[in-house]
Amino acid sequence: MREDERIITAIDLGSSKTVALIARVLHPEEIEIIGLGVAAARGIKAGAVTNIEQTVRSIKESVEEAELMSAATVGSVSINISGKHVKGDNSTGVIAITNKDRIVSSQDIMRVIDAARAIRIPADQEILHVLSREFKVDDQNGIKDPTGMVGVRLESEVHIVTGSATHLQNTEKAVNEAGLHVHDKILSSLASSHAFLTEGEKELGVAIVDIGAGVIDLIIYVDGGVAYSSTICIGGQHLTQDISIGLKTPIEAAEMLKKKDGYAIASEIDPSEMIEVPSVGGREPRVVTRKELAEIMEARMRELLELIDHELIKSGKKGILAGGVIFTGGGSLVEGLIPLADEVLQVGASVGFPKGLLGIADKISSPVFSTAVGMIHYGAKYGQEKQKTSMGKGILSKMKGWIQENL
Repeated sequence: MREDERIITAIDLGSSKTVALIARVLHPEEIEIIGLGVAAARGIKAGAVTNIEQTVRSIKESVEEAELMSAATVGSVSINISGKHVKGDNSTGVIAITNKDRIVSSQDIMRVIDAARAIRIPADQEILHVLSREFKVDDQNGIKDPTGMVGVRLESEVHIVTGSATHLQNTEKAVNEAGLHVHDKILSSLASSHAFLTEGEKELGVAIVDIGAGVIDLIIYVDGGVAYSSTICIGGQHLTQDISIGLKTPIEAAEMLKKKDGYAIASEIDPSEMIEVPSVGGREPRVVTRKELAEIMEARMRELLELIDHELIKSGKKGILAGGVIFTGGGSLVEGLIPLADEVLQVGASVGFPKGLLGIADKISSPVFSTAVGMIHYGAKYGQEKQKTSMGKGILSKMKGWIQENL
């Protein structure tokens, strides 16, 4: 192994699957995936651990498979955080620049960030991220990095993400009981955006919508920074359940029908086209129109898109999303989603695919792996300093890590 080479591992704790990715990082722009493990998720529902023992089993299965492929041994990992317990809020901090030359230093940046993060947070919440949006020096705004500028007043705008301390502790406990150490916890939507989003798209204004099995994670970038984030507690599993109930077929068969014959716009399906639907209780399969399946799917997909639209409007940023909405996650693979999204959201819509990796990248080029791939990109870019911070290297390391991540 080269002196500057390092191995990083990310674990995506989803509602339907647990994914472990192991990567060899030669450079933040040169990342080789060397291990992949996927296990059926057990013990996690809508982003929250509901059974520690089952979650531990899923983590172990996915990590062991990835270790076997990579011939690496995993010790420290990044994990994703999602669920209704996660909250995102914008905050502003202001300080006076007190040094005699009135030049903004890295210490000033950390002081103004501390001022911005000094908001009232419930005792049961823990800060996950403090993400810089922009700075203002005296009357000049829109500044990304004020270091070295001259002024008397420094103002910062940040997006603060918090999560339930209890939920975070239970998640970390499951990882620890699997014999692993958590060195970083990353908001799922933030991770997914790192899988494919460009700096230009962040500047334009874009919303990333990750449709998972149990939840939809949303994050909005404006002028290069995070302006809004939220979680909708509904996902692809709800669509599968609707198909199962509507067509009176087992869940496994409903999932297969969704992927093989499903379409999100019923009016575009030939009413004479027929499909075979497995029955429950071992009875003979039935034949129904494919349009009937599409009608069930369209009803639920419209509901999902209307909930997403509500969040876009709530953010106050919908009108300035020049980059539109980029869907990712397993739910983004539903046929007909994009034209339906164009109709409901009235903004440009597309699907984001993970990119920028070497090795077995072809195996993880699906939106299904966006969160895990994004965590690898995130860890390659920021993880070394963040890991030093978590290992207690002190205030200078914390300052260096935060500035590297945000500026």
